[in-house]
Amino acid sequence: MGCAEFPKEKKKKGKKNLQDEYINNRSDKNKDAKFKKNNANNKKNEKYENYILSKKKEKFEKEKKLKEKKEILEKEKEYEKEILEKEKESEKEKIIKQEENIEPEHSNGGNEDKNNTNIAEQKDNDNVDEISEKDYDEKPSYELVNNNKNENNNLFSMFNSSLNRAQNLEIEKPSPKEFINTKTLLGHTQKVVVLIQLNSGKLASGGYDNLICIWDIFDNNKTEPDIKLEESERILALLEFEENKLLSGTGDEVINLWNLETNLIDYTFQGHELWVNCLVKIDESRFASASNDATIRIWNYYSKECLNELIGHTDCILTLILLQNNKLCSGSADATIKIWDIEGQESRYNLVGHQKWVKCVYQLSNGIILSGSDDKTMKIWKYDNEIDEYILINTFNDHTHSVRSFCQINDKYFASGSFDYTIKIWEIDTWKCVTTLTGHESNVFGVITIKGNDRKQIIASCSNDKSIKLWERDNEDD
Repeated sequence: MGCAEFPKEKKKKGKKNLQDEYINNRSDKNKDAKFKKNNANNKKNEKYENYILSKKKEKFEKEKKLKEKKEILEKEKEYEKEILEKEKESEKEKIIKQEENIEPEHSNGGNEDKNNTNIAEQKDNDNVDEISEKDYDEKPSYELVNNNKNENNNLFSMFNSSLNRAQNLEIEKPSPKEFINTKTLLGHTQKVVVLIQLNSGKLASGGYDNLICIWDIFDNNKTEPDIKLEESERILALLEFEENKLLSGTGDEVINLWNLETNLIDYTFQGHELWVNCLVKIDESRFASASNDATIRIWNYYSKECLNELIGHTDCILTLILLQNNKLCSGSADATIKIWDIEGQESRYNLVGHQKWVKCVYQLSNGIILSGSDDKTMKIWKYDNEIDEYILINTFNDHTHSVRSFCQINDKYFASGSFDYTIKIWEIDTWKCVTTLTGHESNVFGVITIKGNDRKQIIASCSNDKSIKLWERDNEDD
């Protein structure tokens, strides 16, 4: 019996071992499968985490840029508040001056005589600029004003007034013929910040309404744009590189190449990280751009590649021009002006003198460099060959707010535009402001000289009041 049962028991044990081995093998396979699955899941999770991180980084960069844009907008609002405060102060000053001018200066009899005599003198002084030598004798004498008063007082007043007038006629040089506002162009819905004249003679403008407008300014019947091109962001700079091809610098960090025949964008230059504020043609194949990212980039127009990057400013670059010696000149929110070799890496000259943002630089035909700033001054810089430096030769405070733009009218005069709502005409030889143009109702951003009319001198101005104004005078010897 025992011998019969032994092989049976052995068979049972062998079967059980096979089952255990099969289960163990199966579990090992399951473990391997789970391990591979876990690895795959881990890789997926890692990719997802990297994706999330990149999105977060992207979001952070966007928020950073938005913050910077908001800060700039806030600064602009502060400037506008300063303008309003300045207006209030100037109104108060005018009232105070009027009150001071009405007060009697001489004691020549009774109170009634004093008041009448000084009122007549005040009226006469107000009209000095309007009276010529020819029509002086035709003006009414003081006897008509004070015909019932003491004769001695009248004669004394007449003598003083005549003497003052004669002195003014001798000392003051005759003013140039006045510019007259002949046309106002309306088409933008927000501030207009940039103007250029195209080779066709037409005017191109850009503003904070994301529009580029093309105007036929020599058609007297037209005050609205012929063409409107819409961008995705505000227009800050314009440059016509070749006929019917217009480059635009925008608030979304790119430079768009517009085809004015199709009114479509042919190409977009990318590289700047913040607003593109300036565009300048260097030669027949290259142009330069400047940005709030504090860099200047040199581009090949045809190959579309960035050839060089000039780094040196520590804040936004707000103005850029090409000098007569083929160097670039830039002005920045770091309150400095830098002059660069186009093929170099660092600035060649560093001009220091302004206390706040440098908003505009301009070179006159005689080589002098003008600069305007938020410190309300206009500075004059001249190159000294002996010491190989640009030196500051004069500073003017005639404007009461930021000096924003310049243009040369002819060999004798240039113009400046300011946030004080005015355009001033300056004599180059004496650096004197000879006249002030008023008409804009808010900050003047740009002034340019218009070519194409031999009989007239024309300048165009653009403003925060959403308008463009044309100013004209006869093109004769002043």
